[in-house]
Amino acid sequence: MFTNKFYSKVYFSTIEKAVQRGWKKASGRERHHIIPHSLGGSNDKSNLVYLSCREHFLCHWLLVKMTEGEYYHKMVYALMGMRAENQHQERYQTIFTARVYEKYRIEHAEYHSKLMKSKNLIPWNKGGVEITDEHRENLRNAALQRAPKSQGTIDKWKESRAGYKHSEATKKKQSDKLKGISKGPQSDEHKLAISLGGKGIKKKQGHGSNVAKANIGCISINKDNIEKKVKQDTLQSYLALGWQLGGKKRNLA
Repeated sequence: MFTNKFYSKVYFSTIEKAVQRGWKKASGRERHHIIPHSLGGSNDKSNLVYLSCREHFLCHWLLVKMTEGEYYHKMVYALMGMRAENQHQERYQTIFTARVYEKYRIEHAEYHSKLMKSKNLIPWNKGGVEITDEHRENLRNAALQRAPKSQGTIDKWKESRAGYKHSEATKKKQSDKLKGISKGPQSDEHKLAISLGGKGIKKKQGHGSNVAKANIGCISINKDNIEKKVKQDTLQSYLALGWQLGGKKRNLA
């Protein structure tokens, strides 16, 4: 874990002096994990010591110099955290911010970017949690148990969207994004996902009549055993692409 003997000696010498000093929580002092939490250190009192702001900063800098590989990058993460300031923390300021900080900050950003791209993650603003089958199942179960939106909430949403129109720039972006994307039949996996997602969810009253109204005036066409309903004004464009009038052939046996 700690590969550099010189910096390790300096680090543990500093820690030993702090332990003997026996400081308690007070202004200008910060609690430090002797063996960092990210390296397997516990929250036991034996692994905690209070340091001055300067000592705390220097100890984290030493930990970066003491480690290699994955441990090194974890310690860079921790060192970057030493820049955080709030009403409960009095961070030590030094030339580090102008000279060494830049080196570690760039290195940290590059490593973090590669790490995130190599994982199947939910976006950071949604928790940054790695997606697993168990996680998907938990999300699905939570959605099934969630109470339906009240009519008041629905009305407010409709009111907020009334008269809203996408800008021409947004429409163009959406159009460009969809260009070249196949609109063929759904895969069996997609159909199964939709089926499972709808289980246990009751359709609203009037759903059938709404679907019927939406299909009024639509014409059935088929191509390569695929069937769809289209409006009269778009029919000719589909026929020009090889679609045929009528639904697909059914096996009545």
